[in-house]
Amino acid sequence: MNDVLGLQARISARPEEVYEALTDESALTTWLAEHAVVSPDEDRYGFWGPSVPQGDRAHQRLLAMEPGRLLRFEWTLDDRATVVEIELAGDGRDTVLSLRQDGMPTLEELMNPPGRRDGLHSMHTFWGLALASLAEHVEGRQLTPRADFRPERAPEIRVRMEIGAPPEAVFASLTDSALASRWFGWEVEVEPRLGGAVTLGAEGKIFEFEPGKGFAYEDGEGSITRWELEGSDGRTFLTFVQSGYTEDEWDSAAQHEAGWLGSLADLKRMHELGDAWTPLTTELPSDEQDGDAD
Repeated sequence: MNDVLGLQARISARPEEVYEALTDESALTTWLAEHAVVSPDEDRYGFWGPSVPQGDRAHQRLLAMEPGRLLRFEWTLDDRATVVEIELAGDGRDTVLSLRQDGMPTLEELMNPPGRRDGLHSMHTFWGLALASLAEHVEGRQLTPRADFRPERAPEIRVRMEIGAPPEAVFASLTDSALASRWFGWEVEVEPRLGGAVTLGAEGKIFEFEPGKGFAYEDGEGSITRWELEGSDGRTFLTFVQSGYTEDEWDSAAQHEAGWLGSLADLKRMHELGDAWTPLTTELPSDEQDGDAD
């Protein structure tokens, strides 16, 4: 485990506003975690709770704060100390946020985790969702639901969210391969019909299909993914359910739940921002990922 996670996000707010959201206890408990403590004089910076990986208590330690520009803290996960560095830079009326975290699993380890998935192996999905929630908070948008990292969580993923677009438009963005690939962040393939093949978070075959209202597919190994849409006044209430996780796979369900929530946040933004939408997070260029988080 020696890779560096590097993400970049463009947020429609000034660096000072983003920095405040990152360092104010009340703000942190609004968009990130159930509990937070920020006390620079005591080198304290922490957040914890059910929506935080291994969030039984604060596992972070403040390393550096520069108002409006930089936050750096240590975060111990799986008994391993990692360093998270967040840099902010103004770009017109926007903020470009760059996040780096060292000590991350390699791609091979991510694909075949040697142990728990609710710590180091969940950082890629946790930060994608966290940055989406941060942007929603400072932009005054409705917050995406939080993931549940508790060991006693349900072994299925169930999300319900409201999208400011009619069901027909949302359904198209789920079943048109090119549209789905835009918000999902990976190449998606969907044959929109009963019996059609799907590669959207899981490979499977469609066994329920009702245009404008929903569809479901299964992977043949017990995993079922279901999308249900209800319309009201030009808006869509989307319910997403993924089942098939066993009781001893709660950590895998939590990791995937965070990933799905981050992707669904971009689905919502894509519909509600229209031509102004771009994917919220992208990977930092490889020559910028090392940064100072060593």
